[in-house]
Amino acid sequence: MNVVVIRHSIRNRGGDRLILDYLSFLVSKGHHVIYWTNEINTSFHVEPKIQIRRIFFPGVIGTVIFTLFTKFRSDVVLVDLVVMSLFASVLNQGRVVYLAQDDDRTYYSLPLMRGFIELVFRVVFIFFKVKVIAVSEYLTGQLQKFSRQKIETISNGIDQRIFHREDQSRFLVEKTTSMAVVLYARADFRKGLDVGIKSVEELARLKGINGWELWIIGGGHVTVSVDGLKIKRWGFLKDDDLRAVFSAADIYLLPSRHEGLSLLLLAALACGCVVVGTKAANILTNEQDGLICAVEDWRILASNISRLMDDKGLFEKLKNGGQKLSERYSFRESCEQFEKEILLVANQQLPKRY
Repeated sequence: MNVVVIRHSIRNRGGDRLILDYLSFLVSKGHHVIYWTNEINTSFHVEPKIQIRRIFFPGVIGTVIFTLFTKFRSDVVLVDLVVMSLFASVLNQGRVVYLAQDDDRTYYSLPLMRGFIELVFRVVFIFFKVKVIAVSEYLTGQLQKFSRQKIETISNGIDQRIFHREDQSRFLVEKTTSMAVVLYARADFRKGLDVGIKSVEELARLKGINGWELWIIGGGHVTVSVDGLKIKRWGFLKDDDLRAVFSAADIYLLPSRHEGLSLLLLAALACGCVVVGTKAANILTNEQDGLICAVEDWRILASNISRLMDDKGLFEKLKNGGQKLSERYSFRESCEQFEKEILLVANQQLPKRY
């Protein structure tokens, strides 16, 4: 099977990681993959068998023009934005697969843009009949409202060989207090970094600055207005370091406004880091495998962290529940299911190895 992938950029986001992982699996099974992009700026491993090619025209407009006016010689054209699936379908109808990693409406705060994306959903799903794969059951439910055909769900998975609890994490020596709270710094509106910062400041008001510290991962700029709070900035981390950070830390703060199914969430759970988040952490059950509150409720986020600091029994219960939950999301099974679904688009049979 020949697969073409079109994305404007390859960076250090969960979406970039998911695409690269799926493509690595496909080439390991003998499929041919060409990845067209305008920007490569990632620390993620790129499997050498994936052919990375630069789009001929620079900038976002160049990516749009390339997608809109290119008829690809491939069995499948893979994209992960609904607008890109619209552009790709003009000359490649019937071969486009839209891997929905989130509800694209949530990328925008303006109602006008959200309304535009709703219109694109209807055109793509009803007129072009694009094959849609969503990364969680929750996301499938959101998108199914716009489609007459069945949307497939392939839940994101976590590789337990990579992400698991490390009792002797080398980052334990970096921990100078009894509890470390991890916050992912990414400025996208839907990630709720502003909400996370408010919750950290509220936590300092509730508990003071002694006995806990803030660990920041990712590349976003974070300014926390709390004098004397211990803050460590780890930046973007490779898998081994990310596993070690989550294993040494205690709480992963997920303040997102919306998520499809966060890979960082799965990694944190697998490493025994208790998740305190909003309803965007849609696989969690409150007080069973995490503590959940309404979106943008930074006061309750802070209150929930404070509660865990005072209740060791609840902390251990949620840590164990989270690790058990992560075991239900198999990376291998997700990859195999993804291959099966896109082979259907390519009108090819699964090899006899299955």
